[in-house]
Amino acid sequence: MNLRPPLKQRRHQEGSILILVLWIAFGLVAIAIYFSHSMSVELQASDNRVASFEAGQAIEGAAVYVSNILANLQTPNTLPSPVNYRTEGVKVGNARFWLIGRDTNVYQSAVAREHPFWGLIDEATKLNLNAATPVQLAWLPQMTANLASNIYDWRTSDSNSSQLYTTMQPPYNSKGSNYESVDELRLIYGMNLDILYGEDGNLNGFLDPNENDGDILPPHDNKDGQLQSGLLEFCTVWSHEGNVISNGQSRVIVTNLTGLATLFSNSFPSLSQYLRVFNPSPPTPPAPPTCVLDFYNRASSSQPGMSEADFQQVEPFLMNPNTNGLIDIDTVSPTVLAAVINDTNLAATLINYRQSTPPLTPSISWVKDAIGSSATSITEVGPYITPYVFQYTADVAAVGHNGRGYRRVRFIFDCSSGVPQIVYRQDLTHLGWALGKNLYDQLAANK
Repeated sequence: MNLRPPLKQRRHQEGSILILVLWIAFGLVAIAIYFSHSMSVELQASDNRVASFEAGQAIEGAAVYVSNILANLQTPNTLPSPVNYRTEGVKVGNARFWLIGRDTNVYQSAVAREHPFWGLIDEATKLNLNAATPVQLAWLPQMTANLASNIYDWRTSDSNSSQLYTTMQPPYNSKGSNYESVDELRLIYGMNLDILYGEDGNLNGFLDPNENDGDILPPHDNKDGQLQSGLLEFCTVWSHEGNVISNGQSRVIVTNLTGLATLFSNSFPSLSQYLRVFNPSPPTPPAPPTCVLDFYNRASSSQPGMSEADFQQVEPFLMNPNTNGLIDIDTVSPTVLAAVINDTNLAATLINYRQSTPPLTPSISWVKDAIGSSATSITEVGPYITPYVFQYTADVAAVGHNGRGYRRVRFIFDCSSGVPQIVYRQDLTHLGWALGKNLYDQLAANK
């Protein structure tokens, strides 16, 4: 008896088995492809994590590198020229770092660049929030009298200011003490991101494509080919001078005539003759100098007059009565200078003179040549300026191997004690790419 199924039925069964096998094979292949893709994604993620770690280590290396630069400046307490140290694409293992700086004499709004300016940033080019008056604050871009008053009131114990913030949702109190960082400006009543950042959404001092496209991409900009920066570009909380020079010798406040006499007698005996203009002479003894510039103006106008070279010998040992928030006259921008002295025309005169006759040595002596010896002009400018830098910003951006793992950290170095110290560290990676489109395309092409 033949128990085998008919041929037609056998073929149907064999076809079903083939289809089942094919489906199983398809499923196994799909699973294999899925896990292969997952492993590929995980491998890529691991590679990115390694690149990010490399970039982070490059940033730490950059901090050590900058500290070494500042500790070994040929001319202490000055802004080193970028040509004297490495600032871009510096290799650290498989990673590279860049120091995002600012051009202190040619401003971004007037210059077309392919990438940001590289170098360190002088904190004394900015208006110190802890020393500024409401009048000075009112000169900054996009500022109103009310907002300037609110910024000032935040650090003063003003009852009306405190009541204002208790009405906010959620309520909070005004601080009533000094700003600890410029980011506290976010808490000021009436403040917004447009005022803080302006068109510079990534705070790199450079006009990126998305900052010159109108409203296509954030931030909001007017598409005029010029970078209008916000308050964060012009403000600091760090600028103050140390009371010792790099070798540890104490500096003397120029209003202290006894201290001046001791300084000249011990360290500059051949220059003591220039102090005669400040010697007591009845019945009306001369007033002491009000600031270092006033000292030089009066000493150089006496007989015999103090030469510029003689003044520059003793200048590092002299201090203004107020050492907080002084601006570096050799690097300050027109915007901040006009705000500090409340005079646009005088600021323009100083900036134009500085650009046409660059100082050969860090000194305020050239200011007298630029504005004359009028006591009014000297007292309008002198109390607020210095030729020295004691705090520096190192804005470090880095990438790991193949241009991946982008990281960015801002460091503030304080050299007022004579030794560079990191006093502030802020991660800026969240602000996005800050090295310019050309460099991004270059790294992508190399990858």
